[in-house]
Amino acid sequence: MSRLGSFIGGSASRWFVSTRGVSSTLALLLALSYTKILGVDKRSILAFIMVSALILTITLTSGISLALRNKPKQEIKDEEFIGYLVLILILSTCAGAINCLLLLLYSYLKSDIPVPIFVVCFVYTVLACGNLGFQDALLAAGNVKIATIFDLITILIQILTLVFFTNIAQTSLMVSVFIAFIFSYSLVSFASVAIILNNFPVDKFLLKSGMRSILGQSKKQHLFGIANGLVDRIDRFLVGLILPISFLAKYALLTSIISFARFLPDSAVKITLLKHHRGEQVKEINHSAQQLTFISIAGIVLVIASQSFIYLAFGSVWVLPIYVGVLLVGQEILRGNYQLKSVKLVAIGGTHEMSRISGSLILLSISLISIGVVACGVWGAPLAMVIVYSMLTLAVEREIKKYQDVN
Repeated sequence: MSRLGSFIGGSASRWFVSTRGVSSTLALLLALSYTKILGVDKRSILAFIMVSALILTITLTSGISLALRNKPKQEIKDEEFIGYLVLILILSTCAGAINCLLLLLYSYLKSDIPVPIFVVCFVYTVLACGNLGFQDALLAAGNVKIATIFDLITILIQILTLVFFTNIAQTSLMVSVFIAFIFSYSLVSFASVAIILNNFPVDKFLLKSGMRSILGQSKKQHLFGIANGLVDRIDRFLVGLILPISFLAKYALLTSIISFARFLPDSAVKITLLKHHRGEQVKEINHSAQQLTFISIAGIVLVIASQSFIYLAFGSVWVLPIYVGVLLVGQEILRGNYQLKSVKLVAIGGTHEMSRISGSLILLSISLISIGVVACGVWGAPLAMVIVYSMLTLAVEREIKKYQDVN
């Protein structure tokens, strides 16, 4: 009990990383489970809807989320919190409508999709977008442990709900998966909003000014916020549109397993942002030759283990060439390094420079992935991102050096 109490009462950073690790593990197990029961074609449709929902969420809300999180807590006005919540609700509805249009395009290009799937697509997208936005509000309010607990609870509810609906066999398997996500997001979103409203009073006369304030502050943050999240998912979106329907399911399965380890750099990025948000000093990020060697060897082991697991658990039809896995691991390593250095550049005052680089990241990734997938097939996507992250990491390092030389 004393150890448990010490763990629960530990630092926010330790709690965040530990809980994110458990949540990431459970999310991976859940993804593997519904991948197994859905099959290639249905899993491809599910992946397209989920990826599109996440891309729309990032595109529409990342600017206002960063604007809220990057301010010290004591400087955030009550009406800005409430205005942020209203903006999230409006943008979530827009995301749901746009995602239905994207699904209609996918249905026209690839495979006929039943009307009920469009309904669950809309509801799922609205709630997924809202849930992510509300979690950012909890982080901005300093409720790190509550936000991470809710993240874990969300996954647990999804697992239990999916087990229940697949056992009663009253709905299609794909609808059962969506119901599991919708139910969990509904409960956790309601709890998050209740906590925020309990701490920040609602003043309808100041609501518009709060919304305008957050929107105004988001202009400087928008490109940086969009770039990191959008580029991380755009490869699946383009693979789904350009290649035959089966490739998206295989690609999504492999990337889900390989990207499992990304919770460590993602947690490091969020902790760094949180420290910057609190006005704390951000430590220098350096990697020794031994660390880089260890990361490379661990990446190769991860590729071999991932491919072997997919072959044994799902069959040879799900296996992509091993060089796709190698490129994906290289992409993940470069991505984590790029994000950490980007956060450092923002922290030392390079917001304008980072926005410019973020714009280049968006344009280069979309164009090079599209060219790579058309020319080379599925492995063209990670190859393009390896090139993009290599180029732009050098650009970020150059800007950091300029600031250090000036200071």
